[in-house]
Amino acid sequence: MRLKKILILAYDFPPLISIGAQRPYSWYKYLPELGYSVTVVTRHWEAHINTSPDYIRATKQNVEASILPLREVVRSPFVPNWRDRLLLKFGEQKFKFIRKVLSFIYSIGEHISFQFDNKAQIYFQAQKIVSQSNYDLIIATGEPFILFKYAHLLSHKFQIPWIADYRDGWTTNQGNYQQGVLAKFQHFYFRRKENAYISNCSLITTASPDYATALNKIHSSKCIEVVYNGFDEEALFGTENLKPGETTFIISYVGTIYPHQKLEIFLQGIDRVLKNRNLEDASKFEIRFYGLLTQQEAISRVKMFSKLSPFIKILPKIPYPELLKELKQSHLLLLLSANNAKWLNAKLFDYLAVNRPILLVENDHGVMENLIKINDAGKAVETAEQVASFIETQYSRFLNKTQPPVEAIPDRKCYSRREQTKILAHLINNTISHE
Repeated sequence: MRLKKILILAYDFPPLISIGAQRPYSWYKYLPELGYSVTVVTRHWEAHINTSPDYIRATKQNVEASILPLREVVRSPFVPNWRDRLLLKFGEQKFKFIRKVLSFIYSIGEHISFQFDNKAQIYFQAQKIVSQSNYDLIIATGEPFILFKYAHLLSHKFQIPWIADYRDGWTTNQGNYQQGVLAKFQHFYFRRKENAYISNCSLITTASPDYATALNKIHSSKCIEVVYNGFDEEALFGTENLKPGETTFIISYVGTIYPHQKLEIFLQGIDRVLKNRNLEDASKFEIRFYGLLTQQEAISRVKMFSKLSPFIKILPKIPYPELLKELKQSHLLLLLSANNAKWLNAKLFDYLAVNRPILLVENDHGVMENLIKINDAGKAVETAEQVASFIETQYSRFLNKTQPPVEAIPDRKCYSRREQTKILAHLINNTISHE
């Protein structure tokens, strides 16, 4: 029987450190174990992306392919457009209006002509690959959702079924808060494009049940399935004996802080704890924000609570295996959201994997609260008073050395990327067999 061949279009991919990169990488890693040959087409990424301009710098201008048994990665060149060049040359504070105008033009234009699309090399490389070999299925994972255009075109031209994978919503994304005339026009335009591209996909996958519910409202004729981002169980190897320290109580947060997330409620709660205990020794209480170093708006929000600055560490991104070790040695893990936000933060699965108490601020009353509850993994709270109360309990256990023993919870293995890839493989097999 011929080996089934899968083509994955993914803009984010290692060595880039992001959940957008880890999701397709897990498929590249585990699908061959399940009887598939996988080719990923992506762009060149440097190993170290530390600032916003790093994402838009010119890359190598040659195509590179790395080939392993049943696995291939094709990396295409990236050339910054005029908007990117302005930012790279003059910085973020100059020519803001011109960059906004160019961003609008490119966002519309890339759906009209490849001349406006500086990601188009991914499409051209994928087209070349598909024309030279028979593929059974294409998966495009967004965002950027221009990849859906590429898969739509390839599917139509070569008669290959494709899966549209939404890591988040496109026009159903709750983050689309802008209400200006241009923003409304963009939303209308993108909705038309989204419907057009999705029209010939065979299946929609997404990272959260809430995203699936929202997508079903505009793609009701399509089958929509959830494949969680999950955690990398192999990155936990060798960390079994790591435990939180006994000298400093550590609260850790990982990743981006968005405007809608209730960071201030958490910081107000921390302020109450420190005041109640008259705690001035920063060596005994520490809050670590991993990956916040490039997020100037979030840093400004943190700095508004100047009295807390001795207790706060703002840290760069670190490689995933190292991050899990750091989380293993934390006493409490912070998760930020908002009431009815309907987001599923991918870091929740890493938090579940390391088995440390999770504090969700503010309670989303949705999928994250539910996952925390069914796994008995922590608490979702609404107010600064509730934040302070929960942290007081955890800090008292730390001081009195009465923390419950840390043990592996086998049921959480279902959230591993290997297990989630098995779910995807089942969906792929069904999709191919029905074509």
